[in-house]
Amino acid sequence: NRLAQQLNIITTELQTDIMTTRMQPVGSVLSKFERIVRDLARSQNKKIALEIIGKDTELDKTLLEAIRDPLTHLIRNSVDHGVELPEDRIKKGKNEEGKITIRSYHEGGQVTIEIKDDGNGIDPQRILEKAIQKGIVSSEQGPKMSARQILNIIFMPGFSTAEQITNISGRGVGMDVVKSNIEKIGGSVDITSNVGEGTTFKLKIPLTLAIVPALVIQDKNETFAIPQINLVELVRLEGEESRKQLEILHDSEFFRLRGNLIPIFRLSESLKLEQQAGTNQEDDFINIVILSAEGRVYGLIVDSILDTEEIVVKPLSKKLKNLSFFAGATIMGDGRVALIIDALGFFNTVDRGHGQKADHLLAEAKELQAYGNEDQEVLLCSLGDNRNYAIPLMLVNRLEEFHSNQIEWSGDQALMKYGNIPMPLINLEKSLKLKGLSMLESIKGNEDFTIACVVVKIRNHFFGLVVDSIKDIAISEGGISSDSVDRNGLLGTIFTNQKTISLLDIHGIIDMQKLGKNVYSKKQNGNNGRILVVEDSPLYRKVLKDFLEECGYEVALASNGREGIDFLERGEVVDLIILDIEMPIMNGWDCSKEIRNSNKKYSTVPIIAISSRISAQDKAKGLSVGFTQHLEKLNKEEVLKSVSNYTNHR
Repeated sequence: NRLAQQLNIITTELQTDIMTTRMQPVGSVLSKFERIVRDLARSQNKKIALEIIGKDTELDKTLLEAIRDPLTHLIRNSVDHGVELPEDRIKKGKNEEGKITIRSYHEGGQVTIEIKDDGNGIDPQRILEKAIQKGIVSSEQGPKMSARQILNIIFMPGFSTAEQITNISGRGVGMDVVKSNIEKIGGSVDITSNVGEGTTFKLKIPLTLAIVPALVIQDKNETFAIPQINLVELVRLEGEESRKQLEILHDSEFFRLRGNLIPIFRLSESLKLEQQAGTNQEDDFINIVILSAEGRVYGLIVDSILDTEEIVVKPLSKKLKNLSFFAGATIMGDGRVALIIDALGFFNTVDRGHGQKADHLLAEAKELQAYGNEDQEVLLCSLGDNRNYAIPLMLVNRLEEFHSNQIEWSGDQALMKYGNIPMPLINLEKSLKLKGLSMLESIKGNEDFTIACVVVKIRNHFFGLVVDSIKDIAISEGGISSDSVDRNGLLGTIFTNQKTISLLDIHGIIDMQKLGKNVYSKKQNGNNGRILVVEDSPLYRKVLKDFLEECGYEVALASNGREGIDFLERGEVVDLIILDIEMPIMNGWDCSKEIRNSNKKYSTVPIIAISSRISAQDKAKGLSVGFTQHLEKLNKEEVLKSVSNYTNHR
């Protein structure tokens, strides 16, 4: 053992020394761009300063040669397309001298090189128009694309926004070559851009091609290696219920990873591996390797996960080069050959056997996610009776831990200094009349005690809900059942993680406290107006209704756009419409468009659109279909402020 350990140390040192010999600073390549930028700027009558940061960052010599041409093209692109003429920059309030920054640094076992300019930026709308004009994107597909997807169109073959061909750009080749050359060496290219502010290209490059850290897995007694650069995490489902945690939708398997629905592939089925004699196929656990390839996240089910190793990559023979499943091969310590799985190649070519490629499955997962329970997230916590309870996540402001010596008492009321104001701490066990000792009662006389606290902001005041422990974030499966409510302080029960959980009525619990002479209590302002809430999530519908009613509004509910239209066509009068975007039967876009195109009196009613994610493209589309305002769904304070603004001017 001692000799083997000594030999291992010597070989590791030898490997490190050889690798170090191959490494060279990237400054040897980057420094040459100073002259390129100077000459190009002079030929275009522009003033551009080049800043290079991280010249000492080291990279394998062969990779330095491989990235020289892609970097040159990106720099020329920034000078030609990015930085404006001095007179144009002055008109925009910028310094007449543009700036291009090249920054290199180590990150996550890779070298990252950023090329950033402070120029025009890239207009997604112009990219989309050109793409539709050239037939790269269909007119039906265009409006459904996100800003990120539109920006990535510039990497497609033959795409260019240049109006004329010059010796610098507009020759119909370029960005697609940059992308393919970087991907050939196992790297990736990402782009971010803000119109009028500038563009950043981020290149991620492996330190070396000779040795790659990889995860070794086995399936049907065949050994494979997966580069760690593509590895996100490992998931193990155990017990008899493990297979039930995989969701079957349209004959395809999906797994809900912390609320996100991702497609799942079985490696043995995709590669058509046969079961070996003497192996047991029926296990009470499932291993899922979660991979990411160019932003596409998916899972591979494998029999076993062995270990992580640094492998030497060997090229595939000519007969196997056409198999995009694999990026190469390696020889393991026992002499067996293991194929290296190409995460992107696998995703692009895998077929589920019913004509559905992986991209279609990913799109399907996103669509199902949009119409699923993404906004019905709850925070699970336990109380003194050793049972789990749920709090709507949209009401949670922060999760905190407080030491007992930070807590002060005013009579029987516990207080905590939060910011510059005293925050009441609420005894949930006492409010719900539960059996069992509460955490607040436990800290009395105990100088060394830590409590878990869920901070909520209700009616512009902070409250601390003291819990026994904070468990997890879960997804509510279905609606709220109020049939089993046996006490004040509970909204009802929900079904999550195969269990029934009681959902806390936070507003009701705070009203029970009768704090500060009703300073925090429910407002009684009479009827401030009538609001139609169109929302498919039962949980959010319930919370928003209670929230608006306690602020003095009369609330009518609809679970989708068609129900909302039917409600209005019955002649019902409303002062405001709150409209969710992602709904079944009729979504928010179509509902708003139909309301605005009608000749009835409600066609001028203010419409506040709410959604979980808002992009600039969404806001532009919202204006075109008649949204008065577009807000983030979970920002209750902003929603209430807008509601008050529009109903006060009715």
